[in-house]
Amino acid sequence: MQNSIVKLTPIGGQAEMGKSMYCLEIENKIFIIDAGFRFPELDKLGIDTIIPSFDYLKENEEKIQAIFVSHGHDDVMGALPYLLQEIHVPIYTTDLTADLIDQLLKRYIRHSNVTFTYNIKRVNMNASLKIGGVQVEFFPITHSIPGSVGFAFLTKYGYVVYSSEFIIDFGAPERFRCNIQKMMEFGKHGVLALLCESSYAKNDGYTSPKHKLTSKIESVFEDAQGRIIISSYAQNIFRTQEIIQLTEKYNRKIVFYGRDKYDNTNSLLRIAKNKKRPILKINERHIAKKEEIMDSCKENQLVVLLSGSPRRIYHDILDIIGGGDEYLKLKETDTFIVASPVLPGTEKIANRAINELYKTDTQIHVIKSKELSSMHASQEDIKVMMQILQPHYFVPIKGEYQHFIASSDLAQEMSISDDHIAIIDNGETITFKNGVLLDYRDTIDIEDVMIDGLGIGDVGAKVIDDRNQLQKDGVVIIGMTIDSQTKKTVANTDVQTRGFIYLKDSENIIKGIINLTEEGLKDYQLNPRQDVVDVRQSIKEKVNRFIYKETGKKPVILPVIIEL
Repeated sequence: MQNSIVKLTPIGGQAEMGKSMYCLEIENKIFIIDAGFRFPELDKLGIDTIIPSFDYLKENEEKIQAIFVSHGHDDVMGALPYLLQEIHVPIYTTDLTADLIDQLLKRYIRHSNVTFTYNIKRVNMNASLKIGGVQVEFFPITHSIPGSVGFAFLTKYGYVVYSSEFIIDFGAPERFRCNIQKMMEFGKHGVLALLCESSYAKNDGYTSPKHKLTSKIESVFEDAQGRIIISSYAQNIFRTQEIIQLTEKYNRKIVFYGRDKYDNTNSLLRIAKNKKRPILKINERHIAKKEEIMDSCKENQLVVLLSGSPRRIYHDILDIIGGGDEYLKLKETDTFIVASPVLPGTEKIANRAINELYKTDTQIHVIKSKELSSMHASQEDIKVMMQILQPHYFVPIKGEYQHFIASSDLAQEMSISDDHIAIIDNGETITFKNGVLLDYRDTIDIEDVMIDGLGIGDVGAKVIDDRNQLQKDGVVIIGMTIDSQTKKTVANTDVQTRGFIYLKDSENIIKGIINLTEEGLKDYQLNPRQDVVDVRQSIKEKVNRFIYKETGKKPVILPVIIEL
């Protein structure tokens, strides 16, 4: 009898927040689940986003059957423009997520110097498909954007279930409801392994109703006399719907003010025009145009929804405070609600924006992360998922290592033994043989790929180190002009500094740099066969040691030799 082999390899998403990407292999056929990016840490200067390395997938492209995308957020779909340049397989997802992916890919192609084709397969939220000979079940889950689903892949020894990001909220609006009945069917059939999100596993209780914004801001709506300006992440459609409901309840009009025309709120409004079923439920009479923001006669009637990405939204707030916005100028009569809690990677710009807001005369209300939960599974949510599915094995995904430990503790509380819990890192492969988890693990090299503008992976650790050094200690540029034949200097050595030392205090330091440089050039004259690169490196090292001894600083040293 042929052995049944099932393998799971995280390409991203483990021991980090975001960049979700999982590689499930069933009987030698690979299924990619999600393909997202994450925001860089504060020390990754100039880096826009970080995506997974696709080397393993490129090497095994002939085995890959499809890509499955669980919902329309960047942490699960943001890497698709880069992945689809490397592999060519169809994407399976629900209708709204398909629209958002289509816009993402078209925008990337339009603004980059590459072109590629893609194939998006739109499926029902309760779809049941056979792909590459494997039965794949979609099931609706409750998350912050409509069309969110989990996946269940049928193996000979039960389903492998991918929970995606979810909460348990039986009172969720129709388009956000999960399908408990279908999940129970998986449990009755048998679940080999549950891949369960863990980022909120340290939070006790249920996430609901702590994810709801209404109770936190309704009193502000009651008291506000002028305009209400509220910042909210464009990808949290659940929260946008709450703001719309409050707008209607207090007989105001809402201006959808996503300053980036590509943000999710603007995208959803464009997509909705071609849909029979509304994405956001709102009466037309409660929608105002952005030009009305400047109408002083309508100030007490308006809610301005300032939406955007987690990074862009705080830049927009700073621009508005600085008077750089064409329509929106803050007034003393305004009420500004910051309902976009700080996310990892955005701390610096967020704190700056909030501090600047408090310097204005506007009434400020900041909703902190502790007050408003994101729609991720807390402890009781995870327990309910385990209770419904009764998995044989439990694999914590999506979170930091501390979250995996917390999630594992919950699994043991639910009577899953320790040897049936697998904590894995990016690049580690766990294998189920005939329904049993094997002890050994294969590993593959997985590196972060940094995106800098249109550059993909062309910024490495050395470039980042240089950027941090420039930020911390500045730069010293040494200009030398020599005769190409005699190697003698034909002009005075020039030293320029930026961000290094106050000019008034630099005279002795500059003299010391010039002396060391000219000594290095004399050595070059005595030994003209030296490579000029070695001469520059020697001068750089000597100047570096001198500056550190005199100042304790380590600026970037750039020696430039011009040969005439």
